[in-house]
Amino acid sequence: LVEEALEPDPPEERPIAGLLRLERELSMASARQFDLHYRLRPILRDVAAARLERRGVSLDSGRPAVQELLGDELFELTAPDREPPADRLAPGPGPEGLDRTIGRLERL
Repeated sequence: LVEEALEPDPPEERPIAGLLRLERELSMASARQFDLHYRLRPILRDVAAARLERRGVSLDSGRPAVQELLGDELFELTAPDREPPADRLAPGPGPEGLDRTIGRLERL
């Protein structure tokens, strides 16, 4: 019992700040189109561009292969000419919609 009391406490696990920020952005993006467009879309574009580049395809090339590889939802979301939402409070895709989109991205 005394030995246990003298043992140092294990180091406290601190969440990674960037991961916490991304979790918040995902939550906001699932709820509102505005946050989806301005917060999460740039991240999705970066990841999609990197994954497509490994296949020799540029995200903004306009090639039909881009839409084929990304699928309709992810393609629309990452399109270079995507317009910001007219209604800042329009509902987002929800957790299920984001899950589909991110799942497609992960499979690239």
